[in-house]
Amino acid sequence: MEPQPKQQWLFEYRTDAGRVRELNEDACLCNPELGLWVVADGMGGHSCGEVASALAIDSIEKGIISGESLSDAVQQAHLDILAEAGRGNGADGMGTTVVALKDHGEEFSVAWVGDSRGYVWDDATGRLSQITQDHSLVERLLSSGLISADEAKSHPQRHLITQCLGSKELERVKVEEVILDWQPQQVLLLCSDGLTEELTDNDMQTIFSAQADLEKSADRLLRMALNKGGQDNISIILVQSPKPRPKGLSGMLYRIKVGFKKAFSRS
Repeated sequence: MEPQPKQQWLFEYRTDAGRVRELNEDACLCNPELGLWVVADGMGGHSCGEVASALAIDSIEKGIISGESLSDAVQQAHLDILAEAGRGNGADGMGTTVVALKDHGEEFSVAWVGDSRGYVWDDATGRLSQITQDHSLVERLLSSGLISADEAKSHPQRHLITQCLGSKELERVKVEEVILDWQPQQVLLLCSDGLTEELTDNDMQTIFSAQADLEKSADRLLRMALNKGGQDNISIILVQSPKPRPKGLSGMLYRIKVGFKKAFSRS
């Protein structure tokens, strides 16, 4: 039996300190051989956030290599940060948020803790969808109906998260995970809140709608976030779906289906 060719991934990443902070406490991992991508946002208000984010991506990568599930690897990263802080590596109280993508062949999973986010851009329908839900006070208020979406955008406590990796108050964190099927013409976006604090979903959707390649889209996302203020560190990972566009009769039927979806979404 002939060996199967390795998946050829298309992806881009950008990370920048922004226009205000001197230090970039974000960390990114792109390991296409493992089908693994991670963004970790070291807590700007905590000590040694850059140490925590680096520990997180290193721990998650080691966990996946050893055969752990994505959610278990993220949980272990929390324990590793606590252990390293106890040994004096970094500082007591350091922490990080995280969002991670893992390929599973026909499916992929996204796991997260905190307010780093995951989105899916579907070029077939022209829609950008957030697939994570922030672990934040504002998200709780929004989900409870106590504030509106417009109020959430400018809420004075919108930066207050309810959990992060390395939190001393939590023996274990609640790792949330979604598992979805890969679809043709998808792009997965992982990002720190330095991007989403500056750009609205409409801003990002406009960039993706420009039909640019991943490199140009990544550049435009970063440039727009910087131009709008760049108040925090900004990290972006874009991963193209490995699923090819259908060809022949299947492709024709797929294009008809997509056409109906687009027409319906505009109505």
